[in-house]
Amino acid sequence: MGRKFPRSGLRPCARAFSFLTTQDVARSGAFLFQTAAFVDATDSRYGFSSKDLRKLGGSELSRLPELMSSDHEWGCRLPPNETVTTEFPPHGSRVVFRLFWDVAPLACENFATLCTNGGNSLELATGGNKKTKPAPVGECGKELTYRDSTIHRVTEGFVVQGGDFVFGNGSGGESIYNGKKFKDERAGLALRHDRAGVLSMGNSGKNSNTSQFFVTLDGAPQCDGKHVVFGEAISGMEVVKGLERHASSGGGEPSVPIRITDCGAYAPLITPAAGFWYDRPDSESYTGIAPEFMIRPRVGILAPSKPAGSRFERALAEHASTLVVAVDEIEGGDDEIVRTVSEPLEKFALDLVVAAPACAKLLDSMNVPSSWKDLTRKSNGAVSAPTKDSLFLVAKPVDVLSAICSKSWLGMRPGWLLSASFVHR
Repeated sequence: MGRKFPRSGLRPCARAFSFLTTQDVARSGAFLFQTAAFVDATDSRYGFSSKDLRKLGGSELSRLPELMSSDHEWGCRLPPNETVTTEFPPHGSRVVFRLFWDVAPLACENFATLCTNGGNSLELATGGNKKTKPAPVGECGKELTYRDSTIHRVTEGFVVQGGDFVFGNGSGGESIYNGKKFKDERAGLALRHDRAGVLSMGNSGKNSNTSQFFVTLDGAPQCDGKHVVFGEAISGMEVVKGLERHASSGGGEPSVPIRITDCGAYAPLITPAAGFWYDRPDSESYTGIAPEFMIRPRVGILAPSKPAGSRFERALAEHASTLVVAVDEIEGGDDEIVRTVSEPLEKFALDLVVAAPACAKLLDSMNVPSSWKDLTRKSNGAVSAPTKDSLFLVAKPVDVLSAICSKSWLGMRPGWLLSASFVHR
C-alpha cells in the first residue's frame, strides 16, 4: 500500500512552490491582441468609449467583429478562416505546484531549478528590479529551462506530460546534475498516483530521470512504484483539465501545439497564483506591447446551499476560480465547515474567502492562517500578511465582484490588476 501525501513539510521559502504558465497556441493571445490593437488605433474613428479593449461595454464588444472584418486596413490582417476574438480565456493559464522536498529532494531541486532558470518574469511584473540572468546551457546545447518548451503528450483521463526541452517530442530531456540521469527516490516511489493533480517524474525505466514530468488527470495506479511522485497541483487544475480537450486519439502528441510560456518560483503573497497575460498595445514600447498579468483570485465561497453557491459562481464567471462550500451539505457542524475552508488557505491554495450574509457568523472563528503569519515573520518585513477583514469578506452574489476589487487584499495591492476590475458594474 502506497504512502499518503505529506500534509506538511513546506520549505520556509518560495522554492516550496513552483508555477508553470501554459498556452494553447491554437487559441493564443495573438488573436486577442489583434482586436486590442484595433480598438487602440481606431477608437476615435468608431467612437469607442476607451482605447482599452478591457474597458469596453457589452454593446461595443458585440460590434467589434463586424467593424474589424469590414475595415479595409484591419480586415486583411485577420488570419484565414479566423473570426474576431473579443473574449478573454475562460480560465487562467497558470498552474501552481507544491513540491515535496522532504520526500524527493533531487526531483524537487531539478524541477524548481528548471522553473526558475532564466528569471521569474513575475518579479518584474510586480515591481522587482533584479536583472534577469539567462538560463545556463546544458550538455545538449539547449538552455536548461522549461520556458518555451512544449507539452508533448496529452492522454485523456491519464496524464499531461512535458519537460522535453531538447527534442520536444518525449525522446529527450536533461537534468541539472551535469546532464546526467538521476536515481529514483524511494520515498517518492512509495507515493501513489491516486487522483488528479499528482506531479510525477517521467522516465524511460528505472533510475532514468531527466527533466520530463507529468501531471495526472485522474488516478493512475499503473504508475505507482515506477515513477517518483514529488509534488501536487494546489491550484490551476482547471488549466490542466482544459488541455485534456486536445488529447489526440492515439493518446500521444496533442491535437494542437501547447507550450509553457512562463515559469518560476511561486512566492505566496508576492506572486499572483492565477490569471493570464494580456498584451496591452503600447506605441512607446519597442515591441509595441506592454504585457500585463491579469489576476483571477482563487476564492473560497461559503454558501448556505449548493444553488446559492452556483449564483456566486455565475457572478464571478471567468474572473475567479472558486471552491464552493455548501454549508447544508457538510456533516460535522461548524468545525468541519471551518476546516474545509481553512485547510486550502493554510496550503496557499486559496487567496480569500467570501461568505454569503447567511453564513457570515462562520467567519468569526476563522483567522489569518498560521502559515501566512510564519511566512511574514520569516521574510523580515519583505512580506506583510493580509488583515482578517481583507481576507474574509461578506457579500451577496450581485456585489461579490465589487467587494473583491475594493475590499480584498488582492484588490488593494499596488500594481496588481484583477480582471474583475474591468467589469462594468
